[in-house]
Amino acid sequence: MAGSNSSGHHRIPLVRSDRIEARLYQESIAEKILERNTLVVLPTALGKTVIAALACASSLYDFKHKRILVMAPTRPLVLQHHETYARLLKLPATDMVTLTGKTPAVYRKLVWNGMAKMVFATPQIVRNDIENQILTLRDFSLLVFDECHRARKDYAYTNVAQKYVEQSSWPIILGMTASPGADREKIIDICKALFIEQIEYRSEEDPGVTPYIFEVEVERRLVDLPNEYREIGRTIRAMLNDRLNQLSRTGLIRTGTEHVSRKDLLALGEQLRDRLGRTIKEWRGPIYNSIVLQSACLTLYHALELLETQGIQTLKSFLERIEQPTESKRSHGNIINDMRYQELKRLVEEHSKLEHPKIPLMKEIVEEQIHQCPESKVLIFTQYRDTASHIVDSLREIVGVKAQRFVGQATKDRDPGLRQDEQVEIIKNYREGNTNVLVATCIAEEGLDIPNVDLVIFYEPIPSEIRYIQRKGRTGRKATGKAVILVANDTFDIAYLHASRRRIEKMRRIIESLNVELAPLARIGPEPQPMRMNADDIRELEEGITSSEEQTTAEPEKHAKEFLKEVDKTSRYIWKKVLKTDVEGLQVNQLLQEAVKEGITSAVINAAIERLEEAGEIARMENGRIVTITNMPIRAPSVAANDGLYEVLVEDISPGKAVVLINGKQRARLTEQDFEGPQNLIKKKARFKAKGAFYRYDDTLHFRVMEVVQLL
Repeated sequence: MAGSNSSGHHRIPLVRSDRIEARLYQESIAEKILERNTLVVLPTALGKTVIAALACASSLYDFKHKRILVMAPTRPLVLQHHETYARLLKLPATDMVTLTGKTPAVYRKLVWNGMAKMVFATPQIVRNDIENQILTLRDFSLLVFDECHRARKDYAYTNVAQKYVEQSSWPIILGMTASPGADREKIIDICKALFIEQIEYRSEEDPGVTPYIFEVEVERRLVDLPNEYREIGRTIRAMLNDRLNQLSRTGLIRTGTEHVSRKDLLALGEQLRDRLGRTIKEWRGPIYNSIVLQSACLTLYHALELLETQGIQTLKSFLERIEQPTESKRSHGNIINDMRYQELKRLVEEHSKLEHPKIPLMKEIVEEQIHQCPESKVLIFTQYRDTASHIVDSLREIVGVKAQRFVGQATKDRDPGLRQDEQVEIIKNYREGNTNVLVATCIAEEGLDIPNVDLVIFYEPIPSEIRYIQRKGRTGRKATGKAVILVANDTFDIAYLHASRRRIEKMRRIIESLNVELAPLARIGPEPQPMRMNADDIRELEEGITSSEEQTTAEPEKHAKEFLKEVDKTSRYIWKKVLKTDVEGLQVNQLLQEAVKEGITSAVINAAIERLEEAGEIARMENGRIVTITNMPIRAPSVAANDGLYEVLVEDISPGKAVVLINGKQRARLTEQDFEGPQNLIKKKARFKAKGAFYRYDDTLHFRVMEVVQLL
């Protein structure tokens, strides 16, 4: 790897130049991003995030009155981006805020209306807040869409980009991905969805990139399936061919059954469902039968693939699942009722201890790596959770290997997956060396900050060029890396191995041709003139950094929770004040002045007022300055009564009246005239059960105690 060239990013005052290696191709791309909407396609480990950070720093410096929104598909990725940008840019913690699904709406509204220069969020949150009209994108100079190959169909990215173009007079969009795919129409869809005007693509072979990357040696290791596997495969293939022949006899398959692929069957399924929708109910029977056959064929294809590429153990688990009543489908019944199915089950059970030849080969490769370099980190990818579990069990037999499974959060096939905190802990253990082999599904392919890996093993080839690039990019980041692909001869593995190569080359050709076809976006306003930061602005930012520690991934949500607690507390404070006022209510200005004197910020006060208004507990009069109790129903339906009894808690008292909380839900005013009971009960924190009723007087909700039944 060659040494660094002189850097240009030191000219951007917001960049921490001591933390970013100078790479000319990154600076060149970053400059172009601010000119037009850009799709950046870079293999993993070539620094997409650094490019985005440089572009963000330039935009913030040139347009100090504007803001930037960075989006990523998942909460862990959003938190990771926040942490990375905080490390690379000179911005105080208060100027970098994270919003996820765990962030309460009242806090998100505060952030959107606030002054934070950079907001990190999931696209679903952004879309929802735009729809709920608590967010407008007109003041954002740049929107960053990470893992933007997802920007298709109804994914939230497409809605956000559309709104940005509608609301901003000069929108600038940056989409980032390791690969947009190898289908021309899909790449065009992504470009249209994000209003892309130019594509910046670099490969590992690009002359401007090669000085900065380490070589990754890719080795393909082939194995032969044992005869027992071949026998089981023949049984599955016979069941599959029988159903393909039935479809062929109906004219739905026009080629030889030996040439029918999974892709052909998926296309047939769409065709049959379309035909079903256009056929009257009485004539749908034959179509339903064909759909059952088509679905059964896909299931058998999958069973054959599991056997050939994963192993008998994974196939056995799959067969057990399709037999479960909760999983039962007509196509599963079609398979289970086949006489050959029992023979298949017998063979699987008989040879259930026979390992796929990939397992001993993989163990040999891992053992050799750990033996030669005990500090090594190994990452093994597999598509299936069952296989991942089996691999972990097999590797734990090796001295010196500390293996752990790493899967997603979703529950799949009764596997509950990993909670987010469990995922974080596993990555931490891997980074710190407590684990040296991570066995992962696709969750580890995209985006997550997994430490540098010495060896990546593909337990199976994958046809997706996106996933191939992402898997391979996990090694060779800081030193020469190695990737080993395990391939079973004369199986699906061979087809998938060649498919990923072809698709990578195809993707490159498509991107090159598309770049000359993309049209400029017709923006609704003139190009803005820079309003650059001056020396005082820079000094203020730097002082903010020195007076506050850099944020960790946990702090953004912690701050939101603390804010929410303050809002809850202030809501009770405001409610009590309103109840204590005279009929005309309480002046907002007076409330603000008194609250600020008591150390409550105006942001918290306004959020509390809005919360009470939304809950229907207070309202503003027409002049907008007086807060009063809203016109709630007399029965107060939100407060359930048990046998006509209400639980009453005295929260506050003043001359002639008190504030009471009914059934822990509804506050009301209790006057001397409305209390039929011992007068010594009316004191703070007194609790009792009573028969009573709500009523409204002068827009204030009152509660009448007719009989005290029980002291609490």
